[in-house]
Amino acid sequence: MEELVKVAMEAGASTAELIDSNKIVVDERVILKCYVPRCDACGKFLMCPPHVMSVKDFREILSRYQKALIVQIESEQDSLDKSGSLTDEKFFKEQMKILRNARLKLNELIDKIEKEAFKKGYAYAAGFSSGRCELCGGEECPGLSDGICRHPFRGRPSMEAVGIDVLRTAINAGLKVELSSEARVKFTGLVLID
Repeated sequence: MEELVKVAMEAGASTAELIDSNKIVVDERVILKCYVPRCDACGKFLMCPPHVMSVKDFREILSRYQKALIVQIESEQDSLDKSGSLTDEKFFKEQMKILRNARLKLNELIDKIEKEAFKKGYAYAAGFSSGRCELCGGEECPGLSDGICRHPFRGRPSMEAVGIDVLRTAINAGLKVELSSEARVKFTGLVLID
C-alpha cells in the first residue's frame, strides 16, 4: 500500500496519507449541505445525490474496508470568501468555473490511484472525488436523460455525496485544513483499499 502513496505524489498530489478506514467519518448531515442551501449540482449529475448510494449503504460497505488513501491537491485559487454571502449564486458559479481544472485534476488522480491499486491486487479499490462531476463540462449531466454515465470508468461520486465528512476525516488523517484563508483551496479525495 505504501507504493500507492508514491504513485499519488508522482501523479500530482500535494498530500497523500494512508489511513485506517475507521478514521473516515460518515455523517448523514453531510448530504444535507447538498439540499440546504441547495447545491446547483444536486439532482443534476449522476455522481450527486439522489443518484448515488445512500449514506446507510455506504456506511455498510465502508465497514468491509481496512484502509484508505486520502489525497489532496491544491488549486491556484485562495479560499477566502469574497462573496459576502454564502448564497451569492453569481459568485458561486464564477468560483465553480475557476476551480474546475483542480477538480478535474483530482478526478484523474483518484482514477490513477484506483487503477494502480487494482493492478496490485486490491480488487475492491474504490475512489471518491470532490464536489460535482466535471467530466462532461456542462451545467447538467447528459446521462440524466437515460441514466447512463458518459464516462463510466472515470466518473466518481464525491466523498460528500455518500456522506463522508471531509473536514473531520482530513483532521483524523492529520491533514491541515484551512477554511476561508489566504491558503490555496485544497481538494480532497480518497481511495478505499482492501
